[in-house]
Amino acid sequence: MKAARLRVLGLLLAVVTLFAAVAVAAQETTPELASTPIPAAARLDGLTLVWQDINRCSAAALSIQISYFGPYVYDAAVLHLNPNSEDVAVRLDEMITFASEYNLRGIERVGGTLDMLKALVAGGFPVLIENSYFDGAGGFNDWMGHNRVVMGYDDAQQVLLTFDPLLGAGENQIGRPIPYADIDERWRPFNRDYLVLYRPEDETRLQAIMGDQWDETVNAEAALALSQAELDSGTYDSFTLFNMGSSLVALGRYEEAAGYFDQARTNGLPWRMLWYQYGAFEAYYQTGRYEDVLALVREVLATTPGVEEVYYYAGLAYEALGDSIRAAANYEVAAWRNPNYTVAVEALARVRAS
Repeated sequence: MKAARLRVLGLLLAVVTLFAAVAVAAQETTPELASTPIPAAARLDGLTLVWQDINRCSAAALSIQISYFGPYVYDAAVLHLNPNSEDVAVRLDEMITFASEYNLRGIERVGGTLDMLKALVAGGFPVLIENSYFDGAGGFNDWMGHNRVVMGYDDAQQVLLTFDPLLGAGENQIGRPIPYADIDERWRPFNRDYLVLYRPEDETRLQAIMGDQWDETVNAEAALALSQAELDSGTYDSFTLFNMGSSLVALGRYEEAAGYFDQARTNGLPWRMLWYQYGAFEAYYQTGRYEDVLALVREVLATTPGVEEVYYYAGLAYEALGDSIRAAANYEVAAWRNPNYTVAVEALARVRAS
């Protein structure tokens, strides 16, 4: 009997240990925000609506976000972010670099949630999000990237409030409403990424609001978990697969990432997708698939010449293949199209010096 009781106790101990391990794993992949309750509604005042020019929603949305902190910067933002008239895309890290000229810091994260947006706004931080735009003014119905600034929300009406450089700031300029139920459909194609700007003295407060999502690795793992949940539930699509690849690239798991990008491309993606996101280029490059990198470059250049990032990746591929002449030529085009694209400028100098 004593031996039997010991076996039962041992089994119970094993079960408890298993559940503890599962709980720890869940904590590691579930975003944890600060424990302060989020109010039922909040709206930030002091933002200036900035109307965009064609293909300049990034500069305009960033200018709206910066206006919360004081200056009007749209003209300077266009010159810095879109120095070439054919430029059609701006990375979030470029925006952060520009904002630093106004004594602002910034962070970009992925795997955003509605609760995160609400917590940030309630804490006094307007949030720039990348999302898709495929209907609206002028009857436009062809998928493309677009940037908006979330500056309010209302649980009673179940809406986020936004300042949109194309569609405006809503009735009475208090924020254009987007239903909670609609936001993820447009945000998910960009792995639910978001940009927060802040004054240096507010960094501790922002960290407290974001909780474990301040850590970039934890953040990438959380975004991966969101996409994995879509896969597991069978509700996934090409965007899910692409997001899996993007999160895996952020975690340095390039072989796995390349496989998911392959699947996403086979399933079909909007033809502008690679204008804005470059994880597939990085995954193929890091796994030695240089000809596939060049195939992606040609795919983008078939529709537009205005994406300096693809010339940079072409340069990397040609350099890896031992063709320094073509590598230098592509780095030169990337640097010419955007002199602020530091990695391309440095790569050109490296190849010329070799």
